[in-house]
Amino acid sequence: MRTEKKPYSQRCKTRKKVVDDMRTINTLNLDEEHFAPYGRILTPRKDETPEVSEAGIFDFYVPFSDSSQGWQIGYLVNVAKRIDKLERHPNTPEVFSPLHGKSVLVVSEDPGDPDSIFGFFLSKPIVFNRGTWHGVISVTKTSEILIVESPDVIDEFFQLPFWVTVAEWKEKNV
Repeated sequence: MRTEKKPYSQRCKTRKKVVDDMRTINTLNLDEEHFAPYGRILTPRKDETPEVSEAGIFDFYVPFSDSSQGWQIGYLVNVAKRIDKLERHPNTPEVFSPLHGKSVLVVSEDPGDPDSIFGFFLSKPIVFNRGTWHGVISVTKTSEILIVESPDVIDEFFQLPFWVTVAEWKEKNV
């Protein structure tokens, strides 16, 4: 069950959004260096060793662990080509794993600063840190994402004073 707090934007002064006000954000390929402030890519790093390994059969890595009272698994079907709000979950990390289509994760350390909003192509599974402001834009007709989070997730929202979209998508960018 989701618990909603008063949206962050209602606790802050923001200008009235004009429908014609559209911002195209910069997007980056997903890499550890650029994504580190927001979370972790869920592929093993070169310096990590498997938790369990059977030579010639498999290596089992645990690139992320967190104590929790349980997890819930969600399936997001997204068609949004633009967004006008970001959300965060102060009490839980959140896993996003791309399944179908192409998406951009819109992120910000401070959504009140329009210059801090940009995106990453979701090309591999990631985990967001607790409290990371984020949103999702589909750059294909539909995108589908597996989401794993705590069942007692708290949603906080920030209403942006403008719409956010991404530049024209090209396969080479992903």
